[in-house]
Amino acid sequence: MWIDVLKGLLLGLVQGLTEFLPVSSSGHLLLLERMGVAEPSLLLNLLVHVSTLLAVVIVMRRDVWAWIKRPLGQEARWIYLVSVPTVLVAALFHFFAPRLLTGAYLPLGFLATSCLLFWGASIRVGNRPLSCANALGVGLMHGLATLPGLSRSGATVSAMRLAGIAPDRAVRLSFLMSIPVIVGGAAVECIGADWGVVNVPLTLSAVAASFVFGLLGLRVMLRAFGRSMPIFGVYTLALAVVSLFV
Repeated sequence: MWIDVLKGLLLGLVQGLTEFLPVSSSGHLLLLERMGVAEPSLLLNLLVHVSTLLAVVIVMRRDVWAWIKRPLGQEARWIYLVSVPTVLVAALFHFFAPRLLTGAYLPLGFLATSCLLFWGASIRVGNRPLSCANALGVGLMHGLATLPGLSRSGATVSAMRLAGIAPDRAVRLSFLMSIPVIVGGAAVECIGADWGVVNVPLTLSAVAASFVFGLLGLRVMLRAFGRSMPIFGVYTLALAVVSLFV
């Protein structure tokens, strides 16, 4: 039992932190699976994503409340528009290249994240308005981040900085964009799911840890994303090398 609890805490820690840090949570979980620490579990995957969603809602409650009060406001409409290419690209991978979603090219995903972070850190600060054009571009990068190893936050923030969106606003929008993605992903996983045998100690400890460390990771990124991009670029470059041998 205690081994299961420790495994759950490790999985939750990794999921909670890496969901928001620009290092690819899916890539880290795949590495843990390959090392024998984690086993694929649809229910566990669903629950830890729901717990990180709760972390987003709590930390960004003011932004979420503003979204609820103005569901057709400028930022809300922009996020809806971003979601269109995101869903289309993710669906293309799911139906026509499912092997890519299993981590067949995991080292390339980490390498791409590293390049994006170094590139994003070098872009001059801008303050352009939200537009249809940059929404579609960001949505495309958001969809590509479905690939394991390619960080969602790293890809979207870098794309928004390239589009001239101010860094602080880009980080905030990136995490708001995660809400419909997590909700949609959870809904898809529920359709026709075969939950199998549930390891209760592992599942409960993983869910609790992912929530706590999700709160921590989100707060860190909201305060220091821009300054830390090169550091995470070095880290994901090291992961690209490690994943070649795991």
